[in-house]
Amino acid sequence: MRVRPATSAREQTLLLCCLIGAVQMTWGAIVPALPLYLDRYGLAVGMLGPILAAFAAGRAVANAPAGLALRWWPPRRYLWSVAAGLVLVTAPTGLVDDAGPIMLLRFVAGLFGGATVTVAYSVLVTAAPADRRGSVVATAMVAMMSAAAAGAVLGGVVVETLGVAWTFVAAALPLLGVLAWEAARPADRYWSAYAVASTGVEAPPAPGASRGADRPLVLALCGVSFATFFVRFAGEQGLVPVMAYDGAGLRPATLAAAMAAGTVVSLAAMPLVGRLVDRGARRSVLLAGGAAGAAAIAALCVLHHPVAFAAALVVYFAATTAVNVVPGVVAGETWGPRDSGAVVGLTRTVGDVGAAAGPLVIFWLVDVSSRLAACVVMGLLLLASVVHLAGQVRRAGAPDRAPVPAS
Repeated sequence: MRVRPATSAREQTLLLCCLIGAVQMTWGAIVPALPLYLDRYGLAVGMLGPILAAFAAGRAVANAPAGLALRWWPPRRYLWSVAAGLVLVTAPTGLVDDAGPIMLLRFVAGLFGGATVTVAYSVLVTAAPADRRGSVVATAMVAMMSAAAAGAVLGGVVVETLGVAWTFVAAALPLLGVLAWEAARPADRYWSAYAVASTGVEAPPAPGASRGADRPLVLALCGVSFATFFVRFAGEQGLVPVMAYDGAGLRPATLAAAMAAGTVVSLAAMPLVGRLVDRGARRSVLLAGGAAGAAAIAALCVLHHPVAFAAALVVYFAATTAVNVVPGVVAGETWGPRDSGAVVGLTRTVGDVGAAAGPLVIFWLVDVSSRLAACVVMGLLLLASVVHLAGQVRRAGAPDRAPVPAS
């Protein structure tokens, strides 16, 4: 009988982070292609909002049930099922030439994509070592941002060399690769730490986790999730490419390069952010990152030079990546395995409501007012949500100092 090779805790953490990142690539890779996709099939640019909203709506529908189902379904088998569905629905999407079917396919992709990330992220933040949870979540954030930027580079190259249809095929290939890695060297430590046995007895809670309800904290986490998803889908994946092509003179490849530059800066900053959070920094990371991210997204509409536009994108990517470390750490250290999936699923559901509403609201605002008004609204929403979460973190008694000694 063949013995499966052992894997280190570090490799298993990296594997789960890469799996989440590969899921992100399935939609990050098509960002440069979507405006050109509409042009290719003679669809109005206004259809970009409903298409993005359909994908976000699918995620919103899936997240909370996906998190709750972790109480009963084996997480590894569960994740494989939804990840395979995402691959199968993404690859052929580029062949569809009508708005109705494309919206349906993007909705189904949202269902599978939302469920996959909810399962993987819930397992990751709950089963991570207590004294390294900040670093683990920071690594996950880097994987997400890296994947989104790498996906944009991949999408930009493929759409210019092979065409729009092949971009959707290319978007699904990285996820297939990571699933092959997981099949050969599975993340057993994480799966077993979160697993629910067939008898209904769950794995022990993560050290330091509690089951106590904290409704104000949950609402604050939901608020940040709503705001960041709203801005990501309405801005980063919707209005930003339009402004980049029409206002700043970027092309798909140069826009992808700007996003990749933001990822490089995020990669450089995340080890420091992770260490700061492990030492107890919560409010300082939230407030600094929120202010920088809000200022950057609000400035994009008035920056018409390609270099200035790209620089603002870099600041936005790095700042929002830093902000997004804190909610995962707070969830992982506050709720145990039985409840963390429900909390993560709820916050992601609220986030995807924001993602669904964002493109509709922002493109409507552009039509009735201006791009400036749309960008300012996104910046203010992001900043207000971060300030509110910082207040709730302070109320919950998490000062900016080391709360967990290294083991």
